Amino acid sequence: MNHSIKFFLLSLTSLLLLARPAHADNVDVLINTLKTADNYKVRVTAAMLLSKHKGDAKAFAALLHTLNNDENETVQGTAALSLGKLGNKEAIADLEKAAKSKKSFLKDNAKKALEMLGDTCPEIDLKGKQIYLNIGPLDLTGSTSDKAELLTHLRELLNSQGGEVPYITTVFPGCKEPSESELKKKKLKGFMIDGTLEISLDSGEVVCDLKLIVATFPGKSIKMMNSANAGVTGKLTPATIKTCLKHATPAAFAGVKQFLARSL
Repeated sequence: MNHSIKFFLLSLTSLLLLARPAHADNVDVLINTLKTADNYKVRVTAAMLLSKHKGDAKAFAALLHTLNNDENETVQGTAALSLGKLGNKEAIADLEKAAKSKKSFLKDNAKKALEMLGDTCPEIDLKGKQIYLNIGPLDLTGSTSDKAELLTHLRELLNSQGGEVPYITTVFPGCKEPSESELKKKKLKGFMIDGTLEISLDSGEVVCDLKLIVATFPGKSIKMMNSANAGVTGKLTPATIKTCLKHATPAAFAGVKQFLARSL
């Protein structure tokens, strides 16, 4: 099995272990994980799960500290989004500062969080929708520069692919991640896409290898994996990689779409 897929299996397993019933001691564990874990994806998971603890002052303070101090942009951006989901408007000043950041993922998520706190989430029409598809944090290897920009672009492509399918919505009313009970009320099945993007340069050709994992949401039980790759002649620049992704993403998502159609 590919090492990248092994890593993601471990990552999603960790997510399952963390996602226990909500108790005060769990908040403390998540906060400690967010502050001390060396692996940034573990910190991302902790930041995501803390968004479920509305009204908890410790969760709010930990996310605010992470927003302002974590060295990893993906962790900061996830903390920003979680602050929006907590609904505490005391985060607005810090989020407004983050929304001016040069880090694209942090900036975009801070803006989304401000929209949530400002009650400006657009109305979501779920008519005809049968599946809610959550786009996970994803990861990129082989190109350390412009990582956040490329992952943001990949998420946008996956959101676009999902939006083109009549029975799929990638946004839930209130611009939040729904609970299992909320999905049931809306008669939606929940799934999540995560995966890795590996970038390499081979004889003047930029190669992007995209591996996607589909899991249930919010349960995070892995259901299928699919991959696709593409190559574009050129230098290893964000523009060339984005062109490569333009070809690889629909090909990888095609298998995802087939699986989701069978799950209806």
